[in-house]
Amino acid sequence: MTHDVKWREATKKDTRYMRTFTCTSAPAERGTVGVEYQVQVFFRQYAIALTNRAKDQGLDGRLMIAEDERGIAAAYAHRLLAPQEYPAELEVPSQCAVRDLCFLAISKRYRAPAGALFGETGRPGAMADEAVNEALWDIKDRAVNAPRIYVTGLVDYRNTASMRMLARNHFHEISRGCPPPTGDNRLGRWMRILR
Repeated sequence: MTHDVKWREATKKDTRYMRTFTCTSAPAERGTVGVEYQVQVFFRQYAIALTNRAKDQGLDGRLMIAEDERGIAAAYAHRLLAPQEYPAELEVPSQCAVRDLCFLAISKRYRAPAGALFGETGRPGAMADEAVNEALWDIKDRAVNAPRIYVTGLVDYRNTASMRMLARNHFHEISRGCPPPTGDNRLGRWMRILR
């Protein structure tokens, strides 16, 4: 670990606390900042309720936060997909699991002014890499009996920082543009297979 953070599962008691999570500056209509603002809105307003709803539906939703001395440093959410939700481009063998890494964000204080991520060591993306690796370990722990785990996620093509982070961590873009109900041509599906 490169950062002095503690990871824990967020609970309903954290609803108000999540509203303090800041992963970007003010909303903007252009480029990555607008996309990052949408992610920030998700964590602030919807993450706990949607994760709990997934749990209620038996989909094993999970919302994790990293905290340092100043508050929330990073957060991610993932959930088990039901077979009818598997992306059309995936052929998943039986007994394997598919988990969607729904959202992952790093606190604004761990970001360089231009939006490039940095860590205590000065290496771009250090905190993002730590967060995605923590998410992958958590995902692996949630599916101990599965011979393979397909980890997928959607990324807006304007979010270059996220695409670089996924590529550094052995994810590959497997499709561009999403069919309905998402239907957004700006989204690409990324995947990594664990085990």
